Amino acid sequence: MLNSMHKYCKKFILKILKHINRSKFKTFIEFFNNPRLLFLEYEIGTSKKKTNLSQNFYKEKLSFFLENDHDEILGDSQWNSIFNIFHLNILNLVKEDNSKFNEVMDNPEEYNLFYGFDGNCKELKQNLKLRNNREEKLLIAQKILSISEYFGILRLDSGENFKNNFKRLNVNNLISKIEKKIRIKLKFHNPFPGEEGIVTNRGIISLREVEAIYQAYRIKIFLDQNKTKSKILEIGGGLGRTAYYCYRLGLKNYTLVDLKIPLLSQSNYLSRLCGENNIMLGGNIKNRIKNSKKIKLISPKELFDSNEKFDLVFNSDSLTEIDYKNQKKYINFIKKNSKTFYSINHEKNKHTVFNLMKYFSSKNKFIYNKSIYWMRKGYLEEIFKFN
Repeated sequence: MLNSMHKYCKKFILKILKHINRSKFKTFIEFFNNPRLLFLEYEIGTSKKKTNLSQNFYKEKLSFFLENDHDEILGDSQWNSIFNIFHLNILNLVKEDNSKFNEVMDNPEEYNLFYGFDGNCKELKQNLKLRNNREEKLLIAQKILSISEYFGILRLDSGENFKNNFKRLNVNNLISKIEKKIRIKLKFHNPFPGEEGIVTNRGIISLREVEAIYQAYRIKIFLDQNKTKSKILEIGGGLGRTAYYCYRLGLKNYTLVDLKIPLLSQSNYLSRLCGENNIMLGGNIKNRIKNSKKIKLISPKELFDSNEKFDLVFNSDSLTEIDYKNQKKYINFIKKNSKTFYSINHEKNKHTVFNLMKYFSSKNKFIYNKSIYWMRKGYLEEIFKFN
């Protein structure tokens, strides 16, 4: 009897799903799973201003952009299609007309410079199939609640209590309490027009900003607890948001390794927030790595040729998405040149981080710890400590 009812209910639900908007259904489920979202007060908005950079910055970065060397992006990498469909167009545009470079750097929402690692780009704003505005803002609210639960500002909702005793919550009040936990003042600079998110009295907070605060704090706590020095390498740094918050937390000996377009974007973003003189892109690799008080931006080739040692290597949401050849290179570098590897990744692709590490580290044993990632469903936090 129960089995037949289960089959009937399953068929009924599948029929409903065929006729309703999937994103609206997901939004309903999010409210159902996390009723606190109904009690959180917030407004959404879009940034309009942009910060300024020196003419020397644009001149130097244009030279870097037009260099002939290209990244090795193989066919089994998700970045192969991203480069060919979105980033190559920008490269060709600027090569044909160098005067377009400043415009691309200042107004990423009109181009696809950030495609693949941040939301402020043309394709995501025009193609509604790729994103849902309501759902995205809901996710930001959800992340603010999640980080508040992580810090103990809010009690963790067990989901097993049928009575909801929640009180009204205000985003600005929660952020004030988060500030006290991390011991730095928060200001969401929004250096580019078109950045969308939740409006606060400290600026507009976007989807990846909340995660960056959490990640930087976790890196800081880990290094402090293990009394480890703070020479950090991040593989695939997105726009550089985690690097920025690490910088704010005093972790300034920070190196980002990435492909050319992301490196250029990181330089563009971090120079506006930390100051142009505190970001190093291009030039002698040894001089960059030696500087312990600036954020260094380097290519994969520069990293693999250097054999530089790091106290902690961090990667979020990218190692499982690159080609297998470079996955192997990174894993071999990590196990030879670092004390600890901290990973935040999903397991839906062919190779998981754990399997890669286990396969390529068979001779070098490691201490392993795994936990669910607080900030995003379906992601794991994994820490590998090497002997």
